[in-house]
Amino acid sequence: MDRTGKIGIALSIIVLVVWQVFYSKQMEQARVAQEHAAQVAAANNPTSPTEGTATATPPATPSAAVTPAAPVGEIAPSANVIPKVQEKIKTKEVEWTFSNLGGGVERAELLNHLAEGDKCVVLNEFGGIPIGALTETFDVAVLEPFETEVAPDRKSITFRRTDNRQFTIEKRFIFPQAEQTGAARFQVELEVRFKNNGSAPLTIPSYAVRAGSASPLHINDQPLYTGFNRSSAGDAKYTDINWFEGGGFLGFGKSPRPIYTDAGQILWVGVTSQYYGTLLTPLGEAASEALAKRFSVPIADWAASGRTGNGVVPFAIDGALRFPASVLEPGKEVVRKFSVYAGPREFDLLKELGAGQEQMLDFGMFGFVSKILLASMLWLHGILGSYAGAIIVLTIVIKSLLWPMQNKSTASMKKMQELQPKMNVLKEKYSDDPQRMNQELMALYKKHGVNPMAGCLPMFVQIPIFFGFYNMLGKAVELRNSPFLWVHDLSQPDTVAVLGGYPVNVLPLIMAATMFLQMQLSPKTGDPMQQRLFMFMPLIFVMFCYNQASGLALYWTVQNIFTIVQLLITNRKQREGLQAS
Repeated sequence: MDRTGKIGIALSIIVLVVWQVFYSKQMEQARVAQEHAAQVAAANNPTSPTEGTATATPPATPSAAVTPAAPVGEIAPSANVIPKVQEKIKTKEVEWTFSNLGGGVERAELLNHLAEGDKCVVLNEFGGIPIGALTETFDVAVLEPFETEVAPDRKSITFRRTDNRQFTIEKRFIFPQAEQTGAARFQVELEVRFKNNGSAPLTIPSYAVRAGSASPLHINDQPLYTGFNRSSAGDAKYTDINWFEGGGFLGFGKSPRPIYTDAGQILWVGVTSQYYGTLLTPLGEAASEALAKRFSVPIADWAASGRTGNGVVPFAIDGALRFPASVLEPGKEVVRKFSVYAGPREFDLLKELGAGQEQMLDFGMFGFVSKILLASMLWLHGILGSYAGAIIVLTIVIKSLLWPMQNKSTASMKKMQELQPKMNVLKEKYSDDPQRMNQELMALYKKHGVNPMAGCLPMFVQIPIFFGFYNMLGKAVELRNSPFLWVHDLSQPDTVAVLGGYPVNVLPLIMAATMFLQMQLSPKTGDPMQQRLFMFMPLIFVMFCYNQASGLALYWTVQNIFTIVQLLITNRKQREGLQAS
């Protein structure tokens, strides 16, 4: 391999090491921040408020907005005191719990998706602000009560509030009338109606429609998977909860960011965990701003949800759409409609929603590869009935397609190994003249028909495949709770024990062992320094994959085993060819 190849390998190793060090530092800083936030919350709120009682809210937890007695034009509080009322409407996939405090979806329980402890996945579990609540401010306030009316067929629920200026806010949640299929199983339509029943013009102030909150399913879920999605003029963007830590190079010189805002033509927003999310989409006029805020989940609430923990509470995220102020004349009304989706982040379901909402999966630079791999895995699962089997077969198919290239690479590396003594002589002879040395090396390569880059080509081809698998397997909700041998869940690390506070994940260790064996069987090329750099590759890949979905380690282990078999076959044929000659 020439100097360019060496530099490429060295830079790849450096990038992986820096990424791992930076990520470890981010995780530690997030842990410290979580502990501090939990301590502040406990100090400010030593006792839990009773249901329906307005109390001071801890700084770390968001609450819904309320307008005090205010000038004409603001959404004023209702005059009557209405106690908290909950209504539950169950559909094929979701049990929707509505609250009259804020007039919206307090929580959405996904009946066919399991979380920890055989409990169902619950969306908008910790935020305390109903999906569809209207607030003038985004950070701190108290929920206002609405009158509630459930349709006799339970296909809709209406919330209504009128203040002393005869300004009425009516919110109606409407469920699909026909048998629910596809994305409609996780959807409800929201119709918001503002009506001026008074005799004077009223100003509807700028207000936010809340999208609810998202939190990790497991205590060890990586922070980068919990975040805020939005589409600004059709350009989908994603911000994870680490953004709120602040900027700075490699984490230095950071200042916290309390609220994320994105002004423009906002087509939809979503709050997401690794595999689930809530999407709020205007059906008509786009919103003018997207808003998001991070908050910490109280330890008591996390434990009450049935999740396991280690004393460190995770961060969750809250999101909203904002609309500009407008004037409402006497006797007039304004109606806005929205679609609410609360369900899994399945590519086909999100694509069915339209408006590019499948982009909330954010597959990254090699997204086209991830989509092909996802479609192929789902197709194979339909045949085999096992996601682990689908990953194994898909890996074998890919490696089989790359077999001819790998054979050429192995042959080229073997020739390079044979030429190594001659290359060393040239390097010593022209050590003071690098340009002449490169010329002589190229002439040597040409004379013997050797391509110095051929040995690296399979590795470069596999980079988009690896990152395609990395992004796909890290976000494929289909892998959740899918077992394989000792692995209970392919979407999580395959932890079999915890020693000294550190998890023992078997598949990444097997992956490293097979990778090391593969390197031993491969022809040795390059100088000793280059070979030592290669020896670090198994360690780097273990660091990269150790706490990722075990499906990723399964893929890399299978491809290592396949390559080992391929090398054994190739080496045996070469030995037989030499013996025959």
